[in-house]
Amino acid sequence: MTEEYNLYPLHVFLIVARLGSVTRAAQELCISQPAVSWHLKSLEARYNEPLFERTPRGMLLTPPGESVAEQAGRVFALLSDMESAVHSARGMVRGKITLAASSTPGTYLVPRLLRRFQDCHPDVEPTLLVGDSRDVLSWLHEYRIGIGIVGETVMEEGLIREEIGQDELRLVVDASNSLGGATEVTGKDISGLTLFLREHGSSTRAGAETLLCGWMQDFSRIVELNSTEAIKQAVIAGLGVAVLSSWATELEEKAGLLHALKDSRLTLKRRFYLVRRKDRPLFGTVEALWISLSSDGHPSKDGIAPEPREPV
Repeated sequence: MTEEYNLYPLHVFLIVARLGSVTRAAQELCISQPAVSWHLKSLEARYNEPLFERTPRGMLLTPPGESVAEQAGRVFALLSDMESAVHSARGMVRGKITLAASSTPGTYLVPRLLRRFQDCHPDVEPTLLVGDSRDVLSWLHEYRIGIGIVGETVMEEGLIREEIGQDELRLVVDASNSLGGATEVTGKDISGLTLFLREHGSSTRAGAETLLCGWMQDFSRIVELNSTEAIKQAVIAGLGVAVLSSWATELEEKAGLLHALKDSRLTLKRRFYLVRRKDRPLFGTVEALWISLSSDGHPSKDGIAPEPREPV
């Protein structure tokens, strides 16, 4: 009976499913490749189904494998929530918790909100994962996190979301660019310029394409970078222009290094949301974090998330 409750093969299975490679899974787990293969074979023998298809692109889940991954993710999520549930039963908010956020709120908003939360709950140890919105949604679906923060993206089934704040996407130029003071921009004004964009999967990229849908063909070329900081530095150096968040450029604009174009057609308000799975209930530390983020980060009347208040 003990073997029936051995969860380690499922743990190995999920690592292989995430990495798509026995070799990389063995490296992450610090065990041998034959050991990884043995655990996979033991699961396939138990369920009498092939769980992976070995392809040139790596280890891909079969339909039965996808079902096992879904249920295994649910099992490990319950186990990770157990400690919080025990503390909650005693009225305590403590323990470790992981929050994931897309890059803009993860860099410019969430750290301040987490500090407010930790001031109120000093026995909690929060960890922040930062990726693009697509990453955060994937981590939610895989049960790797309980709460995420994403920008405006297609809302997927099985998720609950609550607005946490808004920023503005604007086309920004370096301090020496004459467009900085222009109130009306034409295609001729931006012809010959390089446009820097975030990578696909980023809500900033999606917002930029929405904002510039009628202007994209006017730029001489488009360069994709997966770092907002790299894009800012490229624009400051006069290498091109970019669509960036008002949160991301606040300090550079105050310092006179960047200017947002004043043409209202090149400004787009954007919402950010707390998201979680419908089938993963909130309690204990996770519930306290959700309540804290949704109250401290809720948009003010001007639509911008306010500064966290001092604890009372």
